[in-house]
Amino acid sequence: MSLGLKLYYLRTRVKKVTQTTMSKDLRIRQATISNIEQGLSQPSLPLLRALCRYFDVTPTYLLDEEGAIELGPAERWSHRHGLASAGNFLEVRKNAVQAIDDAESFLVAMLPGTPVYDEDAARKRLTSSSLELKNAFQSELDARLERETKLRRELEGERRASRMRRRGSADLASMSAGES
Repeated sequence: MSLGLKLYYLRTRVKKVTQTTMSKDLRIRQATISNIEQGLSQPSLPLLRALCRYFDVTPTYLLDEEGAIELGPAERWSHRHGLASAGNFLEVRKNAVQAIDDAESFLVAMLPGTPVYDEDAARKRLTSSSLELKNAFQSELDARLERETKLRRELEGERRASRMRRRGSADLASMSAGES
């Protein structure tokens, strides 16, 4: 997923602001935002940091071309020093889990520096665990991929339509100027 498409998603779906509003908030030119969204240019390092703060996302989220468009809990700038997880599962020791009042919610004690996810162990469980767990995990992956594909198509279509509207209004303005 390109940086431009992620930026477009964050601006139009998450923050719901125009390029003009965003440019005023960040004190940059509107054309800079447009060029980044269209993939014509890349942000400088200071601008990348400003974008991360503005949208509350990590640089990894913005720059990861293979990552999902939708934000995960570990992709928030405000959570950058907090818990990191892989996928939707967090591996902790059994004695770290404490039930809360209704026993449907749990509290997990985490110590800084403690490994919380073991990819090798998860892979072993996935290949040797129950069929039900494998199916649930695969269903979640399939659903996420389907949502991601649909969202990507929607965003690309919207971005293309927006570009066409801007070009159309620019063509009308130049035609009007030529008639006077």
